[in-house]
Amino acid sequence: MKENITPELAEIIGIYVGDGYLRYEGSRKELDISGGYEEKEYYDNHIIPLCNTTFNISITGKFFPSRSTYGFVIRDRSVLEIFKELGFPSGNKSTIIKIPDIIKYSNNKEVIIRFLRGYFDTDGCVCFRNRKGGKSYSEYQQKYHYHPRIILTSVSKPLVEDLKVILTQLGFTFNIFIKESKQKNWNTSFHITLVGKSNLERWMALIGMKNTAKQSRY
Repeated sequence: MKENITPELAEIIGIYVGDGYLRYEGSRKELDISGGYEEKEYYDNHIIPLCNTTFNISITGKFFPSRSTYGFVIRDRSVLEIFKELGFPSGNKSTIIKIPDIIKYSNNKEVIIRFLRGYFDTDGCVCFRNRKGGKSYSEYQQKYHYHPRIILTSVSKPLVEDLKVILTQLGFTFNIFIKESKQKNWNTSFHITLVGKSNLERWMALIGMKNTAKQSRY
């Protein structure tokens, strides 16, 4: 693997960590990335052109009706080898995925920023809440959903630990909530929450969003 990683590749890796599946063992070798139908515009106008330019390939988007998603599959061996060399596993990654050290410890701040953007655009959300029940808040604050939260959710504890490192490096404040599943055989989930206007404004100025479904909420 190259000593240096480009910001463009870092963003694709963030997208893969959020929405991807990798197979490089057995007869079926492919990188599969897909999201909800409502993300078609984001895939067509951003992710697919980004992958085509970065990897010098030509892929198009498609619907996957069996799982109600939209995305693409890459079978180019040179692309799969990049992800393999970065240490990503073949098969189910959900509980063991982490940020490659080449990104986490990069001296190029833009590499870390672009990884976060890709990950947020696929596996994060922004929402607004009121302060219902808080007597110290105004009637407006208790009634209307105005207070922003950026939430990053994962069932991978190693990934959450890595996200803590880079979010701290970038000057964000956050809380982590652990949710034990009540469903048998379901994984514990970890929720990193960045609360407040200052966090949101810093996020938009530093990292931003390319997913139009999330931009509309903002």
